[in-house]
Amino acid sequence: MTVAGKTTLTPYFISTITWVLASPFLYGFHIAALNQVQSALQCFKAVPEEPSPPYTAPITHGFPVCIPMSNATFGFVTSVFTIGGLLGSLSSTHLMNKYGRKGAVKFNSGFILAGSVLMTIAWNSELLIAGRFIIGIGAGIAMCVGPIFLSEIAPQKIKGSVGVMNQLSVVFGLLLAQAIGLSFSTPDTHRWRVVFLTSSVLCLLQLLLSAGVADTPNWLTAVGRETEADDIASKLWRDHSPGSQRSPRPQHEALHAEAQSLLAEGADAEDDGRSTSSGNETTIPPLSVADLFKLEPLRKPVTAVLLAMFGQQISGINAVIFYSNAILSRVMPGAEGYISLGIAILNVIMTFPAVYLIERLGRRSLLLGSMLAVEISLIALALGLNGGVIALSTVAILAFVGSFAIGLGPVPFVLIGELVPFYAASATSSLALSVNWITNFVVGVGFLPLRDWLSSEDPTKPNGRKGEGQIFFLFAGAFAVTALLFAKEYRK
Repeated sequence: MTVAGKTTLTPYFISTITWVLASPFLYGFHIAALNQVQSALQCFKAVPEEPSPPYTAPITHGFPVCIPMSNATFGFVTSVFTIGGLLGSLSSTHLMNKYGRKGAVKFNSGFILAGSVLMTIAWNSELLIAGRFIIGIGAGIAMCVGPIFLSEIAPQKIKGSVGVMNQLSVVFGLLLAQAIGLSFSTPDTHRWRVVFLTSSVLCLLQLLLSAGVADTPNWLTAVGRETEADDIASKLWRDHSPGSQRSPRPQHEALHAEAQSLLAEGADAEDDGRSTSSGNETTIPPLSVADLFKLEPLRKPVTAVLLAMFGQQISGINAVIFYSNAILSRVMPGAEGYISLGIAILNVIMTFPAVYLIERLGRRSLLLGSMLAVEISLIALALGLNGGVIALSTVAILAFVGSFAIGLGPVPFVLIGELVPFYAASATSSLALSVNWITNFVVGVGFLPLRDWLSSEDPTKPNGRKGEGQIFFLFAGAFAVTALLFAKEYRK
């Protein structure tokens, strides 16, 4: 495969990105891993009422066929994934800098493997919670290292398209989890455990295949292994000139010069053996999160990345998905189990155009266009819910999912590896994903209480509420402010 007539991609390049993409794939897989199997896992299909002690699940092959727990306990099993994800993101800077991008991927795969095994063999809710938490740590690392790894091995001409594959892999993971869960949610059997067994096998395979993958040329150069870096670069890009792919991009030159100046001012810079005299950005030691805001040229790009990540979650994507089942089940009664699968398929379909459009329209245009469509969809959903117009609500949900998938979903991850230079990438990724996880958690915890506070019970509708769309007006307002701030910070 030849890019722009100059750089030939090799089978090694294809195999490397496939190996890396297993990490965001597993993240997406575990976002949806519990969705379809909840009833079978929680014993809802075994007993008519909410299953809580003293109900005892039947034991076969040494394990209970389901694990009785209240809705509150199951909610904690689900949400502890986010707490683990935050811890994983916070630790990713250290892992990527010390053990390399490849080492961080192996850590994320190891954590997810350990958590998946625990959930596969779980016989009580405590093991489910522990496994889900450990998986969250691995997922947090995965979403930090994946975009950076892809950015550092992709030729300049197709960095955006390769970067979008991170999100494409996420939505494929979501789709597989929904499909397997729907197929293996049979009550009174162990079939729900196949979901977590599948994850275990995928993680084990990724770890075994790591022996055939090298670290990125950028990281190898940064740790003084320049000969090895050139060898790997030539394996990735056949028509490669040594060092050319790792030279700083023009937009990083000012940052590079100021970083050299900042480090030169440190009294212990020389004592630490850190070289700042070379013209290559990979010779500057990785910055900490605090250092990101000491460099004035870094503030705008870092702020733009943070706003994009914040916007992803403050758009209310998880709340919209929550309502999609309730609303679309009215349009397609009896097909509740297939609605989530259909949304996942739509997500995959609408992410594909971004692979092409990101290089044609540019990152800013694609992201801002997506944000505008998301804003319109949020307002339409609020109006549809408040007015009880199911058709409008249905169209708004589908439009929202499509609009999110084509830009707001993939592009923020691409920006992490492109707006900042090598030595700031790890810290920026860790900070940005931490913001993403925190916002995700806050929105998840606050959504239902806020919805109930902004609406009132409707006695004419079973389980219905008046003004339940008000919460989406709130999301629309917060998201609009975020989008405007992002547009101001990210001019090019």
